[in-house]
This record gives sequence, C-alpha cells and structure tokens, in this order.
Amino acid sequence: MNKSRIYELLFCSLGLGQKLGVVPKIRNDESGQVLVFTALSMTILLGFTALATDVGVLFYAKRKLQIAADAAASAGAVDYLYNGSATSAIAAAKAAATQNGVTGGSSGANVTINVPPSIGPNVGYTGFVEAIVSTPNPTFFMKVFNRSSVTVAARAVAGDPPSTACVWLMATSGTALTLKGSYTIEAAGCGMYVNSPSSNAIDVTGNGGTFNAGYVDVVGNATGNHSIGPTTATTNADPMTNPYGNLTGPDPNNGGCTSTDSTSTTVTGSITGPGLGNAMCYTKAVTLNNVTFGAGTYVFENGVTIPSGSTVTLNGGTFDLYNGTYNQASNSTLSLTAPTTGSVSGTLNSIAFMVPASNASYTCGNNTQLPLVFGSSSAKLDGVIYAPCAQLNLNDSGGNVAAAGIVAYSLYDNSALLSLPNYNQVHASTTPLRAISLVE
Repeated sequence: MNKSRIYELLFCSLGLGQKLGVVPKIRNDESGQVLVFTALSMTILLGFTALATDVGVLFYAKRKLQIAADAAASAGAVDYLYNGSATSAIAAAKAAATQNGVTGGSSGANVTINVPPSIGPNVGYTGFVEAIVSTPNPTFFMKVFNRSSVTVAARAVAGDPPSTACVWLMATSGTALTLKGSYTIEAAGCGMYVNSPSSNAIDVTGNGGTFNAGYVDVVGNATGNHSIGPTTATTNADPMTNPYGNLTGPDPNNGGCTSTDSTSTTVTGSITGPGLGNAMCYTKAVTLNNVTFGAGTYVFENGVTIPSGSTVTLNGGTFDLYNGTYNQASNSTLSLTAPTTGSVSGTLNSIAFMVPASNASYTCGNNTQLPLVFGSSSAKLDGVIYAPCAQLNLNDSGGNVAAAGIVAYSLYDNSALLSLPNYNQVHASTTPLRAISLVE
C-alpha cells in the first residue's frame, strides 16, 4: 500500500477527508462483501442447527417419557383390576416407571400416579389410573441463552372399561343370526357382534319381531326387515375374536375331576357341590330331574337331559357340556348362577353354561342346535352362555331365555323372548370381559 493510500485512510478515520478535499477511495471498494454475508449467514445457520439439535434431543426424551408413562398407567390399571387397591396400583405403576428409566426423586425426575385420574375425561372413574412423569433434560446450544436444561413431561391414562357387547356370534360364513316370527330381543344395555362376512349374515323373516339393542355390528350384511332400536345395524364392521378365546373347562381325562359319578343315569334332589374351583364329573348320559346343585363345576361327559316339569338350579357354578348333547323339554326350567369369586383370573368366572369347542357333538360350521327354549321351557342364567361352535336355538313363543351374555357360533330365534341384562353392568367388579387399554 502506497503512502497516498495510507494518508487517505488516516484522514478518513480522523474525519478530515471532506475538509481537506480528500475523497477516500475505500468507499467504492466492494471487495470482501461476500465474506461478510457468508459469516452472517453461517451464524444464522449454526443457530438453527443448534436449535434443531436441542429440539430433537428433547423430542427423543419426550418419547422415552411417554413410554414410561404408558407403562406405568397400564401396570397400575392391571394391578387395580386384580387387587382393587389404589395403594397397590400406585406401587405397581411406579415400579413400571422405574423399569422404563424414570424413578421419582432420582436425578430430578418426578412420577405422580393418581387413582382415579385427577384431570381429563376419566376423572374420578374407578379402575382408571393416571401417570404423569417428568425429568429435567440438559441442553447443548441453548446454554448460550441461559437455558441449561428443559423439563419434559408426559401423561397417560389406562383403564379397564367393560365391554359394551353382550352377544358374540362367531360364524365365519353364512347366516349367523336368524330371526323369525314375533321374536323379541331385549339388549338395551349392550350390543351384539356378528362375525360372519356373508351378505346374509343377519337374516330376518317377517316384520313382527322386536330387536332393542344398544348397537349391532356385523362384518357382512343383513337381509330382510332388520330394524333395530334405537339404531340400525352397522354393516361391514371390523372382524373380532370372541372375548374368552378357546376357553376349556376341567379335563376328565387329565385329572380334572375332583369327584366322579360313573353310575348315575338320573340325578335328583340336592347335590352337595364340589365347591368353587372343583369339578364333579358325570361319565354317563344323565337326566336331571328336579335338582339343586351346590357350588362348583359340573362336567357332563356324555350329554344331559332336563325332562318336562323339571326345575334345575345351580348357585355359584358352571354347567360344562364336555361331550354329548343337551336336551331341555317343554315346561322345564334351568336356573344357573355363574361363579364370580376366586378373583377375575378364575378360568370359568362368569360362565354359567359352556359347550367347549372340543365337544364333538357341536362342530363349528354344522349349526348343531343347542335348544335352550322349546315350547314353554325357560332358562334363567346369571352368567354367560359359552358355546362357540353351537347354534343357540330359541324356538316357540311360550318360552324365554334370560342370559347375561352369549358367545355362540350362531343364534336362531323363532318367536322366543331373549333378555340380555349386560353382565358387565350387573357384575362390574368381577367381570373378566375387560381389556386394559390406554384411553388418554
């Protein structure tokens, strides 16, 4: 740089350039502008990069916390379902949070469990558990703005809402629900699920019947006059499985019988039951003539008949038609009360009458009839009929069935009355028809 250039810069810096008539050429020198803009742009880009990095880390922390909150709420709800204790549920929920990396009071983490929830749509509902977890998380670039950490929180609510369905018809094809004549189905407190995907999954003949249900979901379609109050059937519903799965009772061939009667062909009078959790097995086909059974499971290995004029009562137990057929004559009454004690985990809890899928007399797809109504016969079941491969047959207007739930392959109702008080509502604290789910 020559001396004149140096003098120009010096005069300019002292504010003497204009007074001395020296015009600094540096004003018109544009070299270095790109470098200035590049430096400014890099600063902004680095700022956004830093922000994105911190936000990404916090989102990752949020996801991990949500997993911990979901696990805590679910574990607490499951524990409450089986133990009915808020204290026990809270302990189970906190243990689940710890297993997922969040321990209350450790490293600034906080775990709050509320049984029932304190906020949200399920506030105050028994059986629902709320988990709120939070942890402080260090930042990297936000420290420039005096934010060395950010508290991240997550919340979850799990519960065991009872199933709103009370009838599951599990036919995989063809007609699953046949309604004829002046049939009456009263299921105002629950709904019906029809698994068949066929176009005639529901087949209604005539318009003299009444069907009052909360809802009816059918995988396929319906034919005939299938008006259902207060709404019509929902067609093309999603397929479902029955809530009990492949339920089986005691196996007589594998030590399942607490006691065995291998001689009787007729049973009458009062029978001392084997007690809850125990099974009395009848090896021969038996006729039940005015019998009162004590608590327990009764396994019929070769079928059972209830003759005309007979009343059969069982308080706190299950009729298990292990093999053979069931026959109930006109002018007879069957009254069963399903077991509810022994915890929800009891395999036959809520089951009043069962025909397991293994019964060779009732093969899925054959629509073999299980006649619970014939003539003026009646069945009063405080429990569920579980017959996943049988057609539940209700025939004649003189009889009626009152059952708290039905799982069957199909249902045929010709002018009979079927009443369905929802088992989940009647036995809300013991019903096994529940599935723990995250609701918030």
